Amino acid sequence: MKVDGATVVVIGAGYAGKRRIYERLADLGAGVVILDEPGHWSRQLVDDGVASEWLSVPFTGEPDDDASSVVGVLSGAGIRPDGVLTFWEECPPIAARVAAALGLPGNPVEAVDAARSKLRTREASEHAGLPTPRAQRVQSVDQLYAAAADIGFPAVVKPEFGHSQVGCVRVDAYESLPDVYWLVRKELASTHVVNLYSRTDLLFEEYLDGVEFDVDLVLEDGECVFSSVSQQFPTHEPSFQETGLHCPPQHAAKPVRRLVELSIQTVQAFGFLWGVLHVEGKCSTPQRNPNAWMGGGRIHQIVEAVWGVDLIEAHLRAALGLPQQLSPSPKPRGAVVNALVYAPATGRLAALPLERVTPEADPGLVIDVAAEVGQEVDGPDRVFPTVLADVYVGARNVRRGQSLIAEVLRNPPVVTPVVITTRR
Repeated sequence: MKVDGATVVVIGAGYAGKRRIYERLADLGAGVVILDEPGHWSRQLVDDGVASEWLSVPFTGEPDDDASSVVGVLSGAGIRPDGVLTFWEECPPIAARVAAALGLPGNPVEAVDAARSKLRTREASEHAGLPTPRAQRVQSVDQLYAAAADIGFPAVVKPEFGHSQVGCVRVDAYESLPDVYWLVRKELASTHVVNLYSRTDLLFEEYLDGVEFDVDLVLEDGECVFSSVSQQFPTHEPSFQETGLHCPPQHAAKPVRRLVELSIQTVQAFGFLWGVLHVEGKCSTPQRNPNAWMGGGRIHQIVEAVWGVDLIEAHLRAALGLPQQLSPSPKPRGAVVNALVYAPATGRLAALPLERVTPEADPGLVIDVAAEVGQEVDGPDRVFPTVLADVYVGARNVRRGQSLIAEVLRNPPVVTPVVITTRR
C-alpha cells in the first residue's frame, strides 16, 4: 500500500474553506471519493478535478444509521476504499464505524464517541483518574437550576455536541439561568455553523480559568510521534468566542510541557491509536477536550509553516495504515499569528478596512473574509457577535507577527445602525 494511487473516502466535507485539504489529498496522489448530503458544495470538486467521485448520503445524525447508509452507497457504487477519514467535526463517529465495518485502519468507535460528546469526555476522563471539570447534562430550566445547586458558580452552559464555541455562555448567578438557557436554545436553533440534528442536550459545567492552548498530536500505534502547541489569546466572555492564537506559544515551557503530556495521557486513556488529534486545554487548571479529528481553520498550514510537518499527509497515512514519515524542525522555523475580527456593534456592515502588509514567512498574509459589506451583523450586545474575518500573518517570531497583525487591523470595521421605517 502507498499513498499515490490509494482510494480514500472522505465522509462529510464540511465548509467550503476545507477545499484546500482535499486539494492537498489529490496532490499527494490519492483518489478522493467524497460522501455528503444532497446539494452540498463539495460536489463541485469532481468537476474541478480534485475528487474522483462524489456520492450523495443524507445524514440523520445517528452514527450507526449513517454508517450503514455510507457502506451501502459505497457498495452500490462498486467502491472498495483503501482508507476512510474525515476532516469535519460532526463526522468522526460515522467514519470510525465505516472503517470498522470495512476492516480498514481507524480508531476504536468507543474512543471517538467519547470524544464527540462533551459529557462522555468528562465521564471518561474522570473514570481514567484524569483531572476534569464537573459537568451535568440538562434538558430543561429546572434541570439547569438543579445542576447549578450541585456545581455552583461561575459555570458554563454549552451544547453537548457543539463545536466552534457556538452556544457557549458563562453564567454567574441563579437569576441569569432562565435567560441564558433560552439564549443558548435560540442560538442553536438559528446557527448555520453546527448541524446538531436532534442532539440538542446542554451541559452545565464548572468554569475554569487559565491560559488556553490547542495541542495537535500525531499518533502511531498508540504512541505520540509529533506534537504542536498553539497559544490562544483570551476569549471574549461571556460567549467564549476565540480572538486568535499564535504558534509557537510564549508561555512558560514547563507548564506547556505538562499540558502536552496530559493531552497524550488523555487520548491514550480514551483508546486512540492513530492519526491526527486535536486537544484543547488550559494551563493552571485541569481542562482538556480531546477531539477525534484534525484541528479546524488553517491549523495544518500553521503547523507546516512553524514545524515543517504536513498534518494532512499524516492523517492520510494513518487512514491507510502506513507508517508516518515525519521530519519536524528541531526549533520553530518562524511564527504564525492569527486574529479573528468581530462586528463591533449590531447593524449593517459598512466597511471592513483590512490593511495589506508585507509579511516575512509562510503562510504570509492570509485574510479569510466571512462577511460581506452590506450584510446585517450582530454585535456584542447580542452576546454572539458576527465573525467578519479571520487573519493569519507569518513572521520571524511571535512578537513581530503581533506587530504585523496590528497593522492589518489598524482601522476598525464600520457598522451603521439599521433604521426601520414604516409607510403611512
